[in-house]
Amino acid sequence: MKRWSDHRRLWFYRVLTLVTTAILVHLLAVWAAPRLIMQVLMHGPMAQTMNMQNQAAFPPPVTAAARTVVMPSPDLLYSVCVYNVTTGPVRVSANPNLKSYWSIALYAANSDNFFVINDRKADGTPVDLWLVSEGGTSNARPIPTGARVVVSPSKTGFLLMRVLTGDYEAEKSVIEPARRTLACTPA
Repeated sequence: MKRWSDHRRLWFYRVLTLVTTAILVHLLAVWAAPRLIMQVLMHGPMAQTMNMQNQAAFPPPVTAAARTVVMPSPDLLYSVCVYNVTTGPVRVSANPNLKSYWSIALYAANSDNFFVINDRKADGTPVDLWLVSEGGTSNARPIPTGARVVVSPSKTGFLLMRVLTGDYEAEKSVIEPARRTLACTPA
């Protein structure tokens, strides 16, 4: 077997170091970036200003100047809530009762979307969710009649409600009360 020269060995170790570094940076970015983004979203300045910890918050309609979300849709009204099921379940309820599109999406602390319900799935019935952690809690409370149990893969997460509006000013009297039916409260 032929021995490697010092020059070849040096290049082998350089390439090995480069590949190892690239793999580690990639894995760290794939794992850390979603968690960091969600931490800023759930605990950053906007979350603190809107006081949305285990309660619904209702940001103003999106305008051309609004950029808290990258490329927000001016056709949608957003409602948000940061939930925490560490000490017990969180009850999420809403009764938009609209003929147009609306949806409620739940996101885990790593940004995974794990639950969605919309106007079609709800089929005109009010939304009543009993959000619990994977392990549950030792002080289990009785589940309200008619509530749907949703298991969160993380102790904290984010709720995003979207309501479609074609002309906010013309539909404001119907759309605003509908989106404000969202409640996100510790059980």
